[in-house]
Order: sequence, then structure tokens, then C-alpha cells
Amino acid sequence: MARTTVLHTQRSALQRRQSLVLADAVGTVVAVDRGSVWITQERDPRDIVLSRGMRFAIDRPGRTIVAAEAPSVLRLLVPEDWKERVARAVQRAVGRWSARLARRRAPYY
Repeated sequence: MARTTVLHTQRSALQRRQSLVLADAVGTVVAVDRGSVWITQERDPRDIVLSRGMRFAIDRPGRTIVAAEAPSVLRLLVPEDWKERVARAVQRAVGRWSARLARRRAPYY
């Protein structure tokens, strides 16, 4: 199983029968902190029901609907893709090199 880095976490509170629509959220993890939610994905015959303490990783592209069966609090853990990881690593390396170059003395002529 590949290890993914979480880019950010979004908390959402849903009242009973309120829903949240996610577009192309493959890899996003829905974690339920309180309540109960029902998840359905586009072109997927499964119905996923989660209660407190459970989580589910969205595994299909397209629209995903998260509907609250009871007043619920959930977290959406959005993964960081490889492009964002590479960009962040390059930014860190450039920052280290520029700090190193700033400490060097320029020759006096």
C-alpha cells in the first residue's frame, strides 16, 4: 500500500439529510468524527455507510455524494499529489541554496 501525504484537512459539519458533493476527489479520505454518513460514488453500485470513528478512501473519479444520516462532523483528508510534493521539495532546496549563497562572502577587488 503506497503511503500518501495529506496536503490539508477540511472539517465539515452536516445536519441530518444535508449533503456534500465532491467532484473528482479520488484519494480523499472521509473520516467521521461524530454521527453517521452515507456515501455514494458515480458509477458505483455500492452504498457506503460510516459511523463515528470510521473512514473511507474515495476510489473512483467523478461525483461523490456524502449525505448525513444524523447530525455529523467529518474530516476530508485531501492527499498531496506527486507534482505538489516535487514542487515543495524544489522550493525547499532552492531556499537552502540561496541561504547558503547569502552567507558566502563576495570577493573584494
